[in-house]
Amino acid sequence: MNRKKKLFSAFIFLIIFTAPLCFAQKTVNVDVERLPEITTLSSRDKESLYTEYQKIVEDNYMALRSSRSEPDILFFKHTFTAADKETLHWGESQLMSLASRCNITYETIASLNGLECSTEDLIGKTLILPVVPGLFIKEDANECKTAFETLLREAYADKDLSQSEGYYNINGVNYVFFMDIRLPATLRYFFTDSAMGLPLAKGSFWVSSGFGKRQNPVNGQWKDHNGIDLAAAEGTPVYAIKDGHVAYCIENDETFGNYIILTHDTGKMTSVYAHLSSFCVNQYQFVKKGDIIGYVGHTGMATGSHLHFEIRQGGKAQDPQTKLDLK
Repeated sequence: MNRKKKLFSAFIFLIIFTAPLCFAQKTVNVDVERLPEITTLSSRDKESLYTEYQKIVEDNYMALRSSRSEPDILFFKHTFTAADKETLHWGESQLMSLASRCNITYETIASLNGLECSTEDLIGKTLILPVVPGLFIKEDANECKTAFETLLREAYADKDLSQSEGYYNINGVNYVFFMDIRLPATLRYFFTDSAMGLPLAKGSFWVSSGFGKRQNPVNGQWKDHNGIDLAAAEGTPVYAIKDGHVAYCIENDETFGNYIILTHDTGKMTSVYAHLSSFCVNQYQFVKKGDIIGYVGHTGMATGSHLHFEIRQGGKAQDPQTKLDLK
């Protein structure tokens, strides 16, 4: 019995469950809860599921090169833990080490699992591992949760499907799969350089107020706090968290005092830096990640020197503490 036949029972549920859907809508339904789980990424055990996964990937690359047979499009899953470091020996990027270990391009794993950047922390996340390289692109723009997903969808919105490509519904979200293609250079640069820096240097601040509903410390009113407050000494340098353009430099606002709004990712994301003592950039200026754009102050409605900082994606406020390593 060859290796693929040994996996027949693991995947028969997928065939039975999705057959009516495949014939009716040409969409394959993937239930992540029922996918075979690779518990370890070690090849020491020649009978392990990871070894089977490797063999299928290898066979699929041969099928793509020969064009005489169609690759088997299957899915596995793996929950990433700190113990994986013993096998993967990752450096700055856990994703790159995982992709190398799986022999699948990093953008395949990233596009299928909604990853934001190449340096994202994967520990604790259950990742879907496909066995064929390519790009998974969400059909519905409203399902795109990250700037990378939005830009990826826009880049391939007008691409026609060939017979070797198809539709997948994964946990209720519809994807179009483009087999055996890589990211264009601009998106590759964006993804590998899209990790955000900190607005203040580590060790120079503490989080004095979090994101969400709070009582305003000045007037006592309860309202949404669309960012976080970072308490720091007056004059502490404030840095651009990503490459972008200065959309606004506003002075003497009643609430925010002196503040700056930067746009990033062709306008898909903005960052806000408020209560500054002064600016050192001008409107429409291009800034690089890590450039000093101003200095901490207590202008506007502030009880002490601090930076009010916001991140907005698609116009919606995001909790910066889920995006940045503030520890």
